[in-house]
Amino acid sequence: MKRYTDTLNRVSFTPEEKQQLCRRLAQAAAADTPAPTVKRLRPHKLICAIAAAALAVTMLTAAAVPALGNTLREFFGIPVASYPVDQSITRDDWTFTAQECLVDDNMLYLSFSVQLPQTFPLDAWRYELTERELTPTPQDYYIEWDILPSQSDDSGTVPEWGLFNQTCTGWDEQTRTLQFVLTNQFYAGQGQSSAHLSNAKSFDLKIERIGFRARDYDVTLFADNFSPLTLSDIPIHPVETIYLTPNDEVPIFSGTSTLTSLSISPLFVTARVQGGSCYNHGWVVPTHPEYLLSEETHRLIAEGRLENTTCTADFDLHLKYKDGRVVFIGDSWSDANQPDYQIVSTSGGGSSCEDGVVVDSDSHAKQPNGKATYAATNIRFAVPQDLDQIESLIVCGKEYPIHTAK
Repeated sequence: MKRYTDTLNRVSFTPEEKQQLCRRLAQAAAADTPAPTVKRLRPHKLICAIAAAALAVTMLTAAAVPALGNTLREFFGIPVASYPVDQSITRDDWTFTAQECLVDDNMLYLSFSVQLPQTFPLDAWRYELTERELTPTPQDYYIEWDILPSQSDDSGTVPEWGLFNQTCTGWDEQTRTLQFVLTNQFYAGQGQSSAHLSNAKSFDLKIERIGFRARDYDVTLFADNFSPLTLSDIPIHPVETIYLTPNDEVPIFSGTSTLTSLSISPLFVTARVQGGSCYNHGWVVPTHPEYLLSEETHRLIAEGRLENTTCTADFDLHLKYKDGRVVFIGDSWSDANQPDYQIVSTSGGGSSCEDGVVVDSDSHAKQPNGKATYAATNIRFAVPQDLDQIESLIVCGKEYPIHTAK
């Protein structure tokens, strides 16, 4: 049975949700048949709610838009290796500008501004919201958009879209300009550990709609019903990604598997194991049960009554800095063992796997499905990391210096 878990949004459970999971585990313990699989939430292609500066009277004192070249620096709070784009397009007196970009093989950050026309009826808009008894919040404004990379030169493939996200970083009342940072994480292709976005030389940014949504009120502020607005051929100049091919046996899934690939950039980490204990790995006790949801989860997996769909937490990933710090950056469902979210993004990175078995729906017997077995996990950094300050990656307790690949 193939299982693909797009854990691009690392889930944080509320107390109520944890109680629900505990009830499900208790039901599984009492049942004669295996319990239902506890799966991670799978993000779909989202029309994301954005943090846009509200156009209401209460929001007129928001900070000014940063100067070109400073947006991503202010977004992350540190200097970053971004490059200028400065491409604009105007339609119906709305001006859209791609300002600067930060890219690696999996992630793309783009600072982007929207300048409203002088004719936009601000007073009428405020009155409409007041009449509806709505107080705008940043989450009420949204944008429908897409990033389309060009075709790869070497493989003829295009990186697949992944998680879209966006954040407003400023509203300038004087220039009527909204400032955003658009974020796009791309999927790795079949059998690959990286999306290899650097193979694409450019990308197009397509803007379809800007709107406002609060309660049952949804209104379009800008849209072109005939053709989406597109900024074309925005160049891609990626930061360095270091690729390692350890081909080393590592302890994972109560056995050993081959660590075939490992990579790190200032924005992202990937790791992939193949063969060995990857077979049937969803139905064995993990090597690192401390990252499971609870002791009850551990017991049910050990009894063969619950499938472990959080298997990639067994990578036990750590980052070792040259100053001696060792920081856990892996995936975990345990409240007691969480990664350092000053380094790791709460938006996650994603994972995928193939355990090589198919489960009979009636007898629950497991049979080989003939597919190559593997597990892959990705980690997205909360802020760009300085690779010159990093000594190594630690995977399943084994250390791999990153600068040997240079």
